[in-house]
Amino acid sequence: MGREHELEGQVIAVTGGASGIGLSVVEILLSRGASVAIGDIDDAAIARAQASFQQPSSSASPNRGGKCLITKVNVSKRAEVDSWIASIVSKFGKLTGAANCAGVIGRHHGTRHVENLDDDQWDLIMSVNLTGMMYCMRAELRHMDKTSPGSIVCVSSVQGTFGFAGHAAYSASKHGVLGLVKSAAKEVGSRNIRVNAVTPGSIDTPLMDKRNALEGVDPNDMHPTPINRLARADEVGKLIVWLLSDEASFVTGATYAVDGGWAC
Repeated sequence: MGREHELEGQVIAVTGGASGIGLSVVEILLSRGASVAIGDIDDAAIARAQASFQQPSSSASPNRGGKCLITKVNVSKRAEVDSWIASIVSKFGKLTGAANCAGVIGRHHGTRHVENLDDDQWDLIMSVNLTGMMYCMRAELRHMDKTSPGSIVCVSSVQGTFGFAGHAAYSASKHGVLGLVKSAAKEVGSRNIRVNAVTPGSIDTPLMDKRNALEGVDPNDMHPTPINRLARADEVGKLIVWLLSDEASFVTGATYAVDGGWAC
């Protein structure tokens, strides 16, 4: 039996949905019948997503534009987040779930210790990765039905589970995401809304390419895991979609590692 209608009737917001892990989530959700709202800040990635998801239909590529809303959103700006989430409900009539995948690493990822951190880079990373995550979750919860099941999945990182020298700001922000997820899960469980986190390791995405360039890392020599390779974005995306689905109906407040065994 096919899965093309498995998520029919679901309306899912995806931050960072125009590239990387977020894009993989969008592709899987649309393939299974969900309506999806992409929020992203990268103009080039947004243009590619529009070309992919909002082009005229053909027998080989059915038009999914009516099921895909694409918006430029800076998640560190509360007003933009609130307006975006409200626009999703206005277009689709409801919001049933969210995958919060947006994140940044800053200019000095892996290259500066705490005593040499710049305030502006600390503030940028926290404003997107943690405060922005809160803005998104808050707006999502305010618009999700108080009587129908719902699910939110937030992307943390393997760096949210233990410390990394030279990564203090990023690691601290991703640790914070896990605290936010666990607290929210206890608050909204009575509404039948589930909140979970995933902690990816090294994933083959544009953000990983940026990290490699900043740190001068050879991507062929960076797999400290039992599964000795980079993960594909869809290997995280499939888990996120499972957590969004009814198949994970008794899972909340959980953290799922997708790191090839890095943290085990």
